[in-house]
Amino acid sequence: MSDLEILYPKPVVVRVNGRRVAIKPVEFRHFEAFGKAAGELLTMLSKASPEQIYAWAQRSGALLDVLGACTSLWRWRIRRLPSTVAVQLMLQVVEVNNDFFGQALAKVASR
Repeated sequence: MSDLEILYPKPVVVRVNGRRVAIKPVEFRHFEAFGKAAGELLTMLSKASPEQIYAWAQRSGALLDVLGACTSLWRWRIRRLPSTVAVQLMLQVVEVNNDFFGQALAKVASR
């Protein structure tokens, strides 16, 4: 059964403004958008000011796409998130998906 858990990991639940939000593993069809948004966000975190990061979050279609694909939130609710919350949630999505990939790689390495 543990192999099936690696193939189909369970969503991780976080709280956003008191609401339970499930962070789901990125699906293959969303992988390119996820990689682009995560890469841009991680690059900006090392170089940009908080104002620049929040401005990127407000205008970025990639952020909306990834949060829509990897969370249980509806797109209209994502659009209404404060920029600070959207960026924090995106960081959680990146961290959770990193853990999903880490579990899968560990399983492969152990074989």
